[in-house]
Amino acid sequence: MIRNPNHSLRVLHIASWFPSQVHQTLGNFVERHVQAISTRHGGEIWFAAAVPDGQTIPKDTVLKRGSCVERIVYFRARKPMVWHVTRALLEAAQSYANENSPPFDLIHLHVAYPAGRAARQLAKRWQIPLVVTEHWTAYQEDQRQALPFWRRQSMLQTGHAATVLCPVSEDLAQSMRSFGINGSYRPVPNVVDTELFHPAPEVRSDESSFLALHISSLRDDQKNISGLLRSLQIALANCPNLHVSIIGDGDPTPHQSYARELGIANRIEILGEISLPEVAQRMRESDALILFSRFENFPCVIPEAWASGIPVLSTDVGGISEHLTSERGTLIASEDESALAQRLTDWSQGRIHFDPTALRAHAEKTFSIEAVAGAYHDVYVEALSTFEAP
Repeated sequence: MIRNPNHSLRVLHIASWFPSQVHQTLGNFVERHVQAISTRHGGEIWFAAAVPDGQTIPKDTVLKRGSCVERIVYFRARKPMVWHVTRALLEAAQSYANENSPPFDLIHLHVAYPAGRAARQLAKRWQIPLVVTEHWTAYQEDQRQALPFWRRQSMLQTGHAATVLCPVSEDLAQSMRSFGINGSYRPVPNVVDTELFHPAPEVRSDESSFLALHISSLRDDQKNISGLLRSLQIALANCPNLHVSIIGDGDPTPHQSYARELGIANRIEILGEISLPEVAQRMRESDALILFSRFENFPCVIPEAWASGIPVLSTDVGGISEHLTSERGTLIASEDESALAQRLTDWSQGRIHFDPTALRAHAEKTFSIEAVAGAYHDVYVEALSTFEAP
């Protein structure tokens, strides 16, 4: 039976990844999903943060953020991690042990592992639906082989327990099906704060230069920063007006060293983590976003670029092609360094143009807080109307 479909529901968000004092950017896309949903439905967000040896364990925190209460509990990182995460989250649920009715209308799990075991148990205990949003590339065929058997089984059990599954792309939905999870799939994309990410109010005064921006985790195995730098070596030789900034929340040192080895360090800025408002400002100051990933789902930086009115040059991996059409940028094959260099040369020399207004409009229609909150409202109504208690 649908519970208050047109009114605010009480949702328990449980996150496997979430920003904390241990890692301030881990799962920041989950945080944005929760913030968007909380504009329509209140509740709580719980996260159990594992603290590595050598770091002081912070005090647990409870913060009110709009209509959502954020609870973060900290524990010393120990294997098996899933047991400790489950225990920490179930202990958080003890405050509701004496209630006669379920304290929440549904549970919304963000990323199946390692918090899925706790989410399954609480959904069963309270006899409420479980909605699962998934971002993880581990379901992809070329990634899943590295998963231990017990982790794979945990992910399968969580997927099978879900009333509705919400991968962030249709490509990820297909990967999850081939992984062995059949169910009701309703892909919902990542969310963009279109008030923070917006086009520059005025055209840059120096139109002769072309500023390309790369934002990522800087993980070379996934983001292929080394291949990107080799491509830039070719493009920079042909484009004196090209300037590039590579920024991320990983370690920039090895990439800075490789740029010096390639002789392009004086033409490229390579930095570590910056704040989200600084990312938005960088987007407004740039002419294009470039990505050279080996695997992805659908990274947040792509719609952030469109919201900022700039096109995207990216490899055709994961679910990127579901939104990146020829009107919004250009797709190239993964690992094709010469293609990246050629397309970037074409763009920087003014051989191709994109409509900033159309890019912005697509971002607002598809990825804005209002759009994503509306999509999840529909998911919640479906979950509540189709759920059958065991």
